[in-house]
Amino acid sequence: MSDEETGPGSYEKIRTHDRYLPSTAEHRSMFEDENLYEGYPLVISLASGRKTRKVAFETSGSIIGNSVKSNEQWLKTIFLIRERAIDKFLVPWIIITLNAAVWVLLDEFELGIHIRAETVASLYNLVLTTALAFLLVFRLNRGAVRWWDTRGMWGLLVAEGRNLSISILEHTNHAPKHRDEAISWLAIFFVSVKQHIRDEKMFDSDELAGFMPSNKILMLSKLNHPGLYSASNITHALQLALPITEATSAAIGSAYSSTMRMMEKHITRLVELMGGLERVKATPLPTVYVTHLRTFLLIYLLSMPFLYYALWGWYTIPAVSLTGFILLGIDGAAAECESPFNRRANHLNMDKFCSNVLNEIEDLYVQNADRRIHSVGENEKTSAFVEN
Repeated sequence: MSDEETGPGSYEKIRTHDRYLPSTAEHRSMFEDENLYEGYPLVISLASGRKTRKVAFETSGSIIGNSVKSNEQWLKTIFLIRERAIDKFLVPWIIITLNAAVWVLLDEFELGIHIRAETVASLYNLVLTTALAFLLVFRLNRGAVRWWDTRGMWGLLVAEGRNLSISILEHTNHAPKHRDEAISWLAIFFVSVKQHIRDEKMFDSDELAGFMPSNKILMLSKLNHPGLYSASNITHALQLALPITEATSAAIGSAYSSTMRMMEKHITRLVELMGGLERVKATPLPTVYVTHLRTFLLIYLLSMPFLYYALWGWYTIPAVSLTGFILLGIDGAAAECESPFNRRANHLNMDKFCSNVLNEIEDLYVQNADRRIHSVGENEKTSAFVEN
């Protein structure tokens, strides 16, 4: 449909947060002539629920959405508190700082054990410092890899959802009821994955406004695995839309069977990617890596004031505290990225992912309806011209 056409169902370009929303005139036209979308009942409910979904997802993902990103201005990424994930290492950092203060006070009152730093400095630097450097690099690298793996899985999840949406809309228009059921359950699948990965049982009905009535969303909260339930319902709806019985001709049966296999591959892939996210969440790094690193890190930081007070004096306290903040912060960054599924500043913005993909499903659905309506109108004009 061209940009010049302004009939019901066409999209007037109104930019709101990088999304194109139906204009007020379009909404009014939709509701005044519901018969225009007689074969596409979801059009009106999806259009009326889009703003509700947008607000719900933005509210849910506000912490992540409003956080400073690493590709922003250099200085803007320096003066941050929340994004540093200080809570991940706050307790050991306080212990390290208090330990340094205690050692300094003991030495000041000549109650501590005096030792010349140079007597153990070479062994100290060779063993602890070198070992810690390797362990910290490995720990941080594995955390970054896991973060990027999960982001890649979400990207593939969205891509498979787009492809499946297109296939459903192109191949099941002859069965509008089951087509709409499959499309609705596909949208529900994405929100279900988000909820399941976050271990959140309760669904916000506003996030699925237009796709499912709020009274039915309560049922999802009672399921152990709403994602699998949604995927099975997509398959079931498609089976009903593409039935093969004894009365089905060989040609149609072959076409239905081929189409069903194609769409089942997309559904299988969706379930596999969901399983990949579950695997990352349920399988942290082996404990031996973490316990070895944190043990030597603690020994290193606790022994610093004992070794270096003679050289640094009162400056030992801020020096050890700063060193602890740096080294413990590296371990904290790795821990923050290891399972990035919660509502934390550095975690994946799954609310935005879901909001975008649901809007894309709606766009595809409306565009498919417009294309069909436009095609019917053109056919009617052609038939009238031939008759005349």
